[in-house]
Amino acid sequence: MSIESVEEVPFVTGRRKRTKLGEYWAIMGYIFQLIRQIDPSLKYTIDTFTLIGLLWTFRRMCSLVGNTWSGEYPNLKEKIETKPDLSGFRVFLWSRIWTLNLRQIYGQYVVITGATDGIGLEYAKEFARRGHSLILVGRSKEKLDAVRVQLSNLISVNNVVTVVADFNNSNAELYRSIKEQLKNYENQIGILVNNAGVMFDSPNRYMDQSEDMVLQHVRVNIAGVLMMTRVVLPGMLSRRRGLIINMSSIACYRPLPLMGVYAASKKFVEFFGKSLEYEYGKSHNIHVQTLAPSYISTKMVKWSDTLQKPSILCPDAATFVKSAIATIGRSNHTTGYWTHGLTWSFYDAFVPEWLYTLSSWHVLRGIDSTPKKR
Repeated sequence: MSIESVEEVPFVTGRRKRTKLGEYWAIMGYIFQLIRQIDPSLKYTIDTFTLIGLLWTFRRMCSLVGNTWSGEYPNLKEKIETKPDLSGFRVFLWSRIWTLNLRQIYGQYVVITGATDGIGLEYAKEFARRGHSLILVGRSKEKLDAVRVQLSNLISVNNVVTVVADFNNSNAELYRSIKEQLKNYENQIGILVNNAGVMFDSPNRYMDQSEDMVLQHVRVNIAGVLMMTRVVLPGMLSRRRGLIINMSSIACYRPLPLMGVYAASKKFVEFFGKSLEYEYGKSHNIHVQTLAPSYISTKMVKWSDTLQKPSILCPDAATFVKSAIATIGRSNHTTGYWTHGLTWSFYDAFVPEWLYTLSSWHVLRGIDSTPKKR
């Protein structure tokens, strides 16, 4: 190869540590050089495509940096369609420095479902520290009583109300009963945290999941959110203020093989929240925040030894909630945690759906620690 031909290579790959992206550019440069040697007349065509590729990459990087800085959308249309506020400094950093008085904005009482473990329990602790009174909903009276005692060092037990309810064995009568138990607090409930949820015991193909678990996803992840919203929303509408926090998942943004039912149930939660805010946001001052985090180290991911160990990408429930609660009033659609925001921002900018789906298949199978893998 002549010196002149080397000078025409559009990509310089010095003696640096190789990355997958660097290898990609090196391969493309080599292919372009071969084409030029075969047919020099294609030189300008190749350079044109190279320029287009560089401009596309530059645009993607600008979008990534913009999301990282502000977490904002360029227009409302994009915001309503699919993408969350991501990892903006305004959402995750500034919100921790300049906190909001949520009692003054929304009201005294907070209803939390799934409040005896994990994320729900940590939300109860954080709202208690901020001076809220709590209404905790859970399946086990014993666990609810234990949580009430646990919170006694933060607030008076007289300010903690417990409601026993199993959403998995629910019907309309159950939610009428909950509404009856809360009637004395109806005009004081300012915030609802729809946290209760289920996940499969391990990643598996649809027909390998039990019918009971599939129906649990419908009863708890979907019906629970719908019906608890109907319980508390009338009081919020009469007071013309309120906040509903719906726990979705980063799994809802693209198809997720081996966890398809779970991902679909969380997509339902996302769409329901967006519709609800459109219906009541401006007219009645009802705010709806959709949280869409990635993996959090709780009992729900007990099928993976990897995810059971808290890390910067998979925080424990306490770390996540401290971040997520600070985003209230800053973003109505967020991952809740900065590394989860960066993760999705990268996927959205650089990873097409087919690659995301393919990699998810292999990653889920790789981190599944249950005895039987299919």
